[in-house]
Amino acid sequence: MKMDLRRQKKAMGGYYASVAYMDAQVGKVLNALEEEGLDDSTIVIFTSDHGYHLGEHDFWAKVSLRDESAGVPLIVYVPGKNPAVCHSLVELLDLFPTTASLCGLAVPDRVQGQDISEMLDDPGVVVRDAAFSVAPMRKGFLLREQKWAYIQYGEDAAQGIELFDTHEDPQQFTNLATSPTHQSVVTEMRAKLAEKLTEVRANDLK
Repeated sequence: MKMDLRRQKKAMGGYYASVAYMDAQVGKVLNALEEEGLDDSTIVIFTSDHGYHLGEHDFWAKVSLRDESAGVPLIVYVPGKNPAVCHSLVELLDLFPTTASLCGLAVPDRVQGQDISEMLDDPGVVVRDAAFSVAPMRKGFLLREQKWAYIQYGEDAAQGIELFDTHEDPQQFTNLATSPTHQSVVTEMRAKLAEKLTEVRANDLK
């Protein structure tokens, strides 16, 4: 959705104001933990349910499965653990088994997430080869690997597909889905997505 310049500035101003407000609230929580002497015994996780477009690709808000919208921040503080930057792909589903494990609680076998707590001791650990995301309103599915971002619209891909080389094209401007030299990648990623959808449904808790 395109916006005129005045509306763009207003939208960006509102976004930055929201970020500043959230930053202040996080500060209040962390200060309260320190004042109560709980900072050395409390696990703190900062994340979000989605990212946010600010005009990239003519998108605004959480309307796509591109990195700006599908990616989220993830900061995990565990008392006694050294700070580090981890580059492995993870999913929000991983937070439950991770926090349960860190607290010494049992994790049910049916849980789809993975315990990522090993990354806190070894930031080089690879938890997932790919992260899976869904945009129900757009009937879109994303399989995001370190190099490839594959987006499919409709379970049979009837509404289109997108393939981005995130190493060569980190801003995801060039859709390679119809490139003759990338058809083997498209075929491979499409098969991986079909396998992922089958895996997810086999673990349906309904």
